[in-house]
Amino acid sequence: MTDKLSSAQGVLLRRIAGAGDQPFEIAPRARATAVILAGRGLLTGEGDLWTITPEGRTAIGLPLKQGLAEDAAREVSPPVSGRAPKPGTKAATVIEMLGRPDGVTVAQISDATSWLPHSVRGFLAGALKKTHGLAATSEAGEGGRLYRLAGAAS
Repeated sequence: MTDKLSSAQGVLLRRIAGAGDQPFEIAPRARATAVILAGRGLLTGEGDLWTITPEGRTAIGLPLKQGLAEDAAREVSPPVSGRAPKPGTKAATVIEMLGRPDGVTVAQISDATSWLPHSVRGFLAGALKKTHGLAATSEAGEGGRLYRLAGAAS
């Protein structure tokens, strides 16, 4: 296949591929896209129930004989870059604070960075792992939940 897929077509193919060999029920508004993909030999089905063909799996870069768990892991787990934050940034400040043996609270990080508590928690849950390749652990403490880098001394 030499034609490129639109983003909507790629998303639809990946969702249907996630169902494996079982028919996947699509939303009525996606029928036109499914019909186009079926005309190109990438899907089979009709109405709201569709399955992906081997050509469809190839079009989105999936091997022909791959399990569902491996498909999900490929799509959900982006590669971790593990890059260090630039010195003097708020991210560097947070990582330095997380390296303390006694841990740090969300309030302490919030005070040091001027971030709101939900932004601190978002950084701990997302960017810390995805961008910097680090993980934080937490435990209940007297002054609130304490966070520290995974593997740091307690």
